[in-house]
Amino acid sequence: MVVLVIAIFALREPNGHVSSAGSQKKTASSVAKQSHTPTPHKSSSRPATHASSSSSDPIAALKRTIPLVVLNNTTTPHLAEQAAQRFESGGWTVTKYANYQNDILSTCAYYNPQIPQAKAAAQALQAQFPTIKRVEPQFAELNSYASPVVIILTPDYSPG
Repeated sequence: MVVLVIAIFALREPNGHVSSAGSQKKTASSVAKQSHTPTPHKSSSRPATHASSSSSDPIAALKRTIPLVVLNNTTTPHLAEQAAQRFESGGWTVTKYANYQNDILSTCAYYNPQIPQAKAAAQALQAQFPTIKRVEPQFAELNSYASPVVIILTPDYSPG
């Protein structure tokens, strides 16, 4: 979130008259310098904002560095492959997709808590694709996939 604050200062004597042009100029010039200092800062914060929209930058970094595995825990054929393509279209890297059978409550991104940024990646993925209903730590069975984030699709997943 970017917050832009603009302050406007008016300098004058209490009854509206300018008393000494020299001292007024110094004050106005120091106010101008103070106002000018945030302006370049704001300019530099706008690219940072752009980089902050590339605050998708941290998210973009997560997308590049945290790979996903997608598992289909439904009877819908090819759902994991379709979801993998959807996640890849959203900028994520999918290293594997497959079918899976287990009692899973709802579509979930399971993250490996021992891998830095895996939870943040799972949460970013859920924010981007709200059909992922939950984000949870991985359970032992998912360790065999050796992935920081494993998405298990259940019948509540909609590819829309």
